[in-house]
Amino acid sequence: YDASLAYKIPLLVIFIALVGMPHGALDVMMISRLIQQSESNSLSALGVNYSYWFRLCGYYLLYTAVAGLAFGFWLLFPSTALVFFLIMAVSHFSHDWQGFGGRLMQISLASLVVTAPACFHADAIAEYFQALFLTDQAISIIVVSMQSAALSAILLALYASKKSSFSRILVLAVVGISAFCLDPLLFFIAYFCSLHSLLHTLSIKDKFDMSWQQLMYRVLPPMLITLLLMGIVFVLVPFQTVEVQWLRVIFIGLFALTVPHMLLTWYFQRANRTE
Repeated sequence: YDASLAYKIPLLVIFIALVGMPHGALDVMMISRLIQQSESNSLSALGVNYSYWFRLCGYYLLYTAVAGLAFGFWLLFPSTALVFFLIMAVSHFSHDWQGFGGRLMQISLASLVVTAPACFHADAIAEYFQALFLTDQAISIIVVSMQSAALSAILLALYASKKSSFSRILVLAVVGISAFCLDPLLFFIAYFCSLHSLLHTLSIKDKFDMSWQQLMYRVLPPMLITLLLMGIVFVLVPFQTVEVQWLRVIFIGLFALTVPHMLLTWYFQRANRTE
């Protein structure tokens, strides 16, 4: 297998743990805010709001159940799960590009981020997908579809930016050049960990008006629980090599956590818009 995974996977694990995981752990704050918005502050004789803690446990159980179902779905239907994952990534990443034109431009840029590596590193993408339990036939179809989507995204972005500033065209060029120069895993680290996760973390920090110390205090417990679950999954998933095993744990795990994360984010935004 690709020997370069020996240095790419440790980088991926480190960045996911230090940057990617905290942004997902912030879901606990959205859950807490949702419960506070819908619950009274009445306390029991012992000074405990049992209704709050009951609903909190309910949210956590539902979140965990959805993640577990998503993980199982990938193991049973990896090709379908990957397609869903790519579509969810485009939808989710499109929010990173607010301020770069209208919705069409945002979706085009997000699509380019997700699919551009397939235009320049099709063989590497195919190897990674094979490690994630996809068949050769499914890999060929998905890679070609990604290449077609990337070209379509460029055309749509150019159309959407015809009245836009030069800076937006420059962004297209930077994304394309980065996808060309970087291995798909390194490109993923650069975007997901260095841009998307940081933007989401800063957004939640500002929304809840918290200091960095308060933020780390809130995200540390769910981060430790997630690391424990990753270790369990590492043992349970069919083993090939250490590097391939971590690749599976991270990306299938990301899919499993992205499903409840996106559902919760959508529900949280909807609840706050209707206040």
